[in-house]
Amino acid sequence: MTAYTPPSPGSKIIIVGGGCFGLSTAHALSLKKKYDIWVFDRLPIPATDAASTDINKIVRMDYADDTLYLQLMLEGMPIWRQWNKERAAEGLGPVYNETGVLFFGSNGKFSDYEKKSIKSITEAGYGHVIEHLPTPKSITDKYPQFKEAVENGYDIAYLNKDGGWCNSAEAVKHIYNKCIKNGVQFVLGPDKGTFEKFQEKPGSSGVKEVVGIVTKDKKVHYADRVIMATGSWTPGLVDISTQCIATGQVVAQFQPPQSLITSLKNQPVWCTDVSRTGYYGFPVNEGGRMKVARHATGYIAPRLQDNVSVPRTQVTHSGDTIPVGALKHMRTFLNGFLPQTSSLDVVYSRICWYSDSIDGGFVISPHPEYKNLIVASGDSGHAMKFIPILGYKICHVIEGVDSEYTRSWKWRELDAKHQLDCLRSEVDGGLLILADPNTEETRLASLEELKAVKAKL
Repeated sequence: MTAYTPPSPGSKIIIVGGGCFGLSTAHALSLKKKYDIWVFDRLPIPATDAASTDINKIVRMDYADDTLYLQLMLEGMPIWRQWNKERAAEGLGPVYNETGVLFFGSNGKFSDYEKKSIKSITEAGYGHVIEHLPTPKSITDKYPQFKEAVENGYDIAYLNKDGGWCNSAEAVKHIYNKCIKNGVQFVLGPDKGTFEKFQEKPGSSGVKEVVGIVTKDKKVHYADRVIMATGSWTPGLVDISTQCIATGQVVAQFQPPQSLITSLKNQPVWCTDVSRTGYYGFPVNEGGRMKVARHATGYIAPRLQDNVSVPRTQVTHSGDTIPVGALKHMRTFLNGFLPQTSSLDVVYSRICWYSDSIDGGFVISPHPEYKNLIVASGDSGHAMKFIPILGYKICHVIEGVDSEYTRSWKWRELDAKHQLDCLRSEVDGGLLILADPNTEETRLASLEELKAVKAKL
């Protein structure tokens, strides 16, 4: 393993990837006014198939007993509110919507996740943001739209009033514009912005020394430091197989009629018994769409040459939807939780790709086998809420600062067979190969199958 040396003032830093990790890092570095910062991406920002490009993502501080991410969110929350003020001054709508986040337990009990979250938040001095809803009546009095959910066993809950959802695509645009104003250079496009390989030279003791990148148009771009912030594409671009794997998660959107919009719009983000079912959903957004998703073990898409899972997205497979098995599972769940959706077609669906780390924590570290290379990955499906603050902590890694973040996010010396995420290991059985033609469970649904036909379930 090579020793890491921080970049000196005036260094050129290339960031590959213009999503959550990449833009947050570029913005934080740009505020220092001492580096030449360049961001490369294969698509215009926000990239249409990036995990960070979506109509909404949860903003929450509830992290069981993992207080590192609780503290990170407590630092990030005021910045979200500041961004709303900035956008209002520009005549734009809020990028952060503080609806609260409603966490359900079942059969009168919370799982350890909810119990530990309440305890950690209270011990951090924020117990006042928790509103306890300990009985079925307390839930339905406040949120009558969840009457059927309560009757079907989701009969205890708590509301975290400091939380809600962000318009993630707009958040990406907001910080992208900040980067441009601060002088960050962007190289975007399928040829000139697409990473192909590292430009290397032999290093001491056999260590590979990265001196830049080569893009798809064969142009060499030299740099003093390269940061791979390529999300779920990272395992397919650089060897981090013992740290992360690309997994796909199911997302669906409904467009309720006007008669349902009021009840489905005036509600918080909700999470159902998160360590067991994995389902979560959002209020109807300003475009009339309501999103439901599942945080589960997910799917993989192994490539032929080396069996590494790489994202299969609608950019290259425009007709892709979600697997039939997942669609049926979601419909069955929603029929008991939000039966209002039973008559609604799925108007849009996709697989959202995570860079899933082996323990659920971020992987932001110098690569042990490459000099001058930093990996910023391992989002594990929970990074977007931190886009206003994450880059400041990634700067700790870049500049060699010893902090609780650099220690937590360093390269792990763990068994590669370690389960990906203890939270989600309880939800379902294991990773499935996406779009496997021989498995009905993973066959992608047709547009007809996305329509609401309850009798088929």
